[in-house]
Amino acid sequence: MRPPRRRPRSARFVSESLIGLRRTALAVLILIAGFVAPAWAGPTGPAVTVAPHQEETFKPYTARVVYDTKANDGSDAYFEVLKDGKRIYMQKAAGTGDKFFVGTMYQEDPDAALVKMGNDITGNGQPDLVISEWSGYANCCLTIHIFELAPTFRKLGSVDAQFGDTGPHFIADKSSKTKALDIKIHDWTFANWNTDFADSPAPTVFLRYGDEGYRVAPDLMRAQVLAPPGLEARADEVRNYAPSADGGIWPKTDVSPQLWTTMLDLIYSGRAGAAWKFLNSAWPANLQGKDAFASDFRAQLAKSPYASAVSAMNSETAP
Repeated sequence: MRPPRRRPRSARFVSESLIGLRRTALAVLILIAGFVAPAWAGPTGPAVTVAPHQEETFKPYTARVVYDTKANDGSDAYFEVLKDGKRIYMQKAAGTGDKFFVGTMYQEDPDAALVKMGNDITGNGQPDLVISEWSGYANCCLTIHIFELAPTFRKLGSVDAQFGDTGPHFIADKSSKTKALDIKIHDWTFANWNTDFADSPAPTVFLRYGDEGYRVAPDLMRAQVLAPPGLEARADEVRNYAPSADGGIWPKTDVSPQLWTTMLDLIYSGRAGAAWKFLNSAWPANLQGKDAFASDFRAQLAKSPYASAVSAMNSETAP
């Protein structure tokens, strides 16, 4: 509110009736202002004065995201889906700091237009809805929720994209005769494994929707081929990595993360045999503990949520 202007002495003396009139007018304005911000039904029922910060409609459905921008802590964050104005689904944030978005997190994402509310995401000819959930922590974590709007509203599933907060996560399925979209994410099972996060490998994973929901698409995974010249250059990098080039023993001696980065690239493209051959050729000659590394690597790989699917798509087995 602006500070009052300094009035001439002659104007400072006003009648009591004029003062009363101004006070009455001010009370009316305050009363009107109280109705400007709409109150929406909160996740537990009572009305809250937090207005939706995002809302999209695909008749008769409306997707509404609520986040308390004043508190800015996600304490009241939730999203809801309404049909003909009546709530049919609601999900509250799992923790403080969470945020929901209709579609992608950022409108500038290359795949934002692909997942606009009402678009057919799965390729079955029905309108869908995508809700992105961000945990609000540094580098983590993104979850994608996918719903089918018609003929019956239902949740198709959720995909944990983990540390991947930027797109594109959705790509057109070139092998499909429909307008189906595949989901491209990364497997962060090896995040901070014997190296810092910046150097941690995260192999690409492609998911396709089917009768059992979103599952690994082996054909798209196998299309990721690493050329032999690239393999040799990577092997040289591992062998010449200063901390381990002169000897030592795993895991007390640092080894170049390019070793398991390359092995994962090969395994996640269906070439497990080539991955183990790469280990043999790239392992520094003076470094001990190769078998221990192989055992540790297998144990970590088994923790992946895609371990069984990746194992099944590899026709070759590790020696």
